[in-house]
Amino acid sequence: MATLTHLPVVLTSSSIDGGRDEEVVEANAAIVNAMQHALLFTNDMSPVAVRSCSVDFYLGQVLEGGFAQYAATAGGRSGAADALVRDGMAAMGAAAHLDLFNRAVEACGTGADHDCVARLAQLDGEFEELLEHENITALNSGWLLCQPDLLVLDDEDIGPYIQRAASLLSGLAGRRAAGAGAAASRIAGALRGSRSGPAIRNRSGDSGAGKEKPGRP
Repeated sequence: MATLTHLPVVLTSSSIDGGRDEEVVEANAAIVNAMQHALLFTNDMSPVAVRSCSVDFYLGQVLEGGFAQYAATAGGRSGAADALVRDGMAAMGAAAHLDLFNRAVEACGTGADHDCVARLAQLDGEFEELLEHENITALNSGWLLCQPDLLVLDDEDIGPYIQRAASLLSGLAGRRAAGAGAAASRIAGALRGSRSGPAIRNRSGDSGAGKEKPGRP
């Protein structure tokens, strides 16, 4: 049986037709999450899709609760999680956001003393101002849409596509790829609210796009 290397970036036609950058980025994140529910590993997926999802997760967390919330929800801000965000920002051209992210990581790493808290609060203020000058969601959307292997499917075709992809996985039985069927039934809801979902989890232990933190057994 053939095995897949990694999938292309996959988007829905409705997210593109909507003409909003947020819809494109959130559709990608929802599809990545649906693939995880189908027991695909992150290194089965497009590295671009995984990094885009990581950057969007970071953005959502910081908007909601500042960098400290991102640090808490990203598994204690593991080095691999930070690397995915960094790589995504660099590739999509979000240079100013990348610089701010690096400074926040450095400040957060100094501990939870008063100076650290004050420094993070200052950087969170810079983040709000930066959004007015460097639209990271627009950069993220443009990066996804310019991928040469981009695959655009109608919403109702996403579930069957993921099921077919799961059927090509090596070690299919071990991953219980029947989970793809359950994932298909959750896609419609996921496409309506992906950003509040969990951070990307890796269960493969491989390096590169799939390397983040260990997932559930």
